[in-house]
Amino acid sequence: MPASTAPRLLETEAGGAVARARDLPVDDLLELIEKSGLRGRGGAGYPFVDKIRAVRRNTDGGPIYLIANAYDSDPGSPLSRTLLTRNAGNVLAGIAIAARAIGATRAYLYLHPQAVDARAAAQDAIGEDLGVEIEIALGPGGFMGGEESALLAVLESRRAMARQRPPYPAEQGLRMRPTLIASAETLAWLPLIVLEQSRASTKLVSVTGAVVRPGVYEISLGLQLGEILAEAGGATGKLKGLHVGGPTGGILAGSRTDTRFDFDDLRVAGTHMGSAQVRAIPAGTCIVNEAAALFAYLAKESCAICIPCRVGTKRVQAILESTYSGLGRDTDLAWLDELGTHMERFSLCGFGITAPSILRTTMREFPDDYRIHIQEKRCPEGICKPVRSRRYETMVQP
Repeated sequence: MPASTAPRLLETEAGGAVARARDLPVDDLLELIEKSGLRGRGGAGYPFVDKIRAVRRNTDGGPIYLIANAYDSDPGSPLSRTLLTRNAGNVLAGIAIAARAIGATRAYLYLHPQAVDARAAAQDAIGEDLGVEIEIALGPGGFMGGEESALLAVLESRRAMARQRPPYPAEQGLRMRPTLIASAETLAWLPLIVLEQSRASTKLVSVTGAVVRPGVYEISLGLQLGEILAEAGGATGKLKGLHVGGPTGGILAGSRTDTRFDFDDLRVAGTHMGSAQVRAIPAGTCIVNEAAALFAYLAKESCAICIPCRVGTKRVQAILESTYSGLGRDTDLAWLDELGTHMERFSLCGFGITAPSILRTTMREFPDDYRIHIQEKRCPEGICKPVRSRRYETMVQP
C-alpha cells in the first residue's frame, strides 16, 4: 500500500542520535523521553519511560533483553513493514538508544515471516556502531504471533501462546530475565527525541476500506477520523461505519467522523488504538454480518490457551451467525453482553480482553440491524444469506 510523505517517522533520518545518546547520562536520557510524552505505539499507549524504569528497577547484574516488536499482527495495518522499508535506520538507532537506557547488550528485531522487504532493509541498516548485538527473529505467522507474551514463547522455541501476567516482562521476560518489549514505531521516535527534543506527536495509521487511496499515513495524534479519511482521498461513497483498531476494534457509526484519533478519546468511544487501522465500511453493509465475520476470524486466530477467549469467540460467532440466519432470539443481546463481560474480565491477554468492543459498539451504534434481524427475521440491508439451519444450545442462557 502507498505511504504518505509526512516528515517525522517516515522521512526524517536522525543521524548521530546513537552517539549523542551515549554522551548523555542515563537519567538525562530518561528525562528527555519523559518530556516527549512518548506513549507505546503498540496500541495500549502506556508511557514509554515508565516501561524503561520498570526494567531498570529489576536489574541485578544479569542479562537484560530488548525486543523490538515489528510483527504487524493485523494484515491490514502494515505499519512496521512500512516504517522499516522507508526508514530502517531510525528503528535500529531507536533499538540502540533503548538498549543504552536499560543496559541491554542484546536485542531482537521481531518480524512477520512474510515481511521480506522490511527484513532486507533492517539487515542493511544494522551496523557495528550501534553498540548492541541485534538479531532478526521471525515469528510463526498468524495474529497471535505478535502478542507480547506469545512472542516471548516463540523466542524460547515454544508455541505462540499468551501467558498469565503478572509477572510482566519488565520483571520476568525472555528467559525469565528483565525484558523491554516495544513496537518498532515507538523505538523509531527515540532518535528524534534525542537529537531534536521532539514531542511524540504523530502516529502511523493504516486507512483501508471504502476510501480513494488506501495506505499507511503519518497523522497528528488527535486528528478527527473524518480528517484521516480525507488524508486518504476521502470516502468513495456514503459510509455505514468506521472500524477503528483492527480486528478487535469497535465499529462506530459512519457519522462519528468527529471522533478524535487518540488513545484516550478512542477508549471513551468504546474502541481502542489497537493496530491503528481505520477501515471505512460502505453503506449497504449489514453490521451483524460484519461482527460475525470478525469473530469468525478471531476464533480462528485465538491461541486457545484460555477458555474465556477460546470458547467465547466461537460462542459469539455462533450466536451472531444464528442471528443473521433467521434464528435470533430476544435473549441473544443479553447473552452476548454477558459473554463479552466474561471475556473482558478473564481472558489472559489483550486479544480476548478487547474483542468485546466489537459487540459493545455495534449493539450501541447499530441497534436496528440487530432488532430487524431478531424480531423481523430479515436482513436490514437485504444481503445476508443463512449459514446455519439450527442453533447450538448450552445448558444455561439468559
